[in-house]
Amino acid sequence: MTDRSIVLTDKDYQAKLDHANGILLFYKKLCPNCKAIEKMLEKFFDANPEVNFLRMDSEESPAAMKNLVIERVPTLCILKDGRILSKKVGLMNLREMTDFYRLA
Repeated sequence: MTDRSIVLTDKDYQAKLDHANGILLFYKKLCPNCKAIEKMLEKFFDANPEVNFLRMDSEESPAAMKNLVIERVPTLCILKDGRILSKKVGLMNLREMTDFYRLA
């Protein structure tokens, strides 16, 4: 899954988010819930290959976390034209993720 994701950092997130559409995941490498949500996201992106996947390691990007008001991981954000339309913290299953994306 990581081969199709766009990795953001404190240095480049503002430029990469400008006009971005898709899903942005905030995660930590050693977080068990983050690993679980990534497995679910693999299935989501298999079913929705047209959706862009952006990801940001919260420990490596503290300025972005603060600027985007992200307090916990995993946090998923739905992006439209560079704006965060919706945020959801914590685990969800594939059906919940599909609904979250479609209803944003």
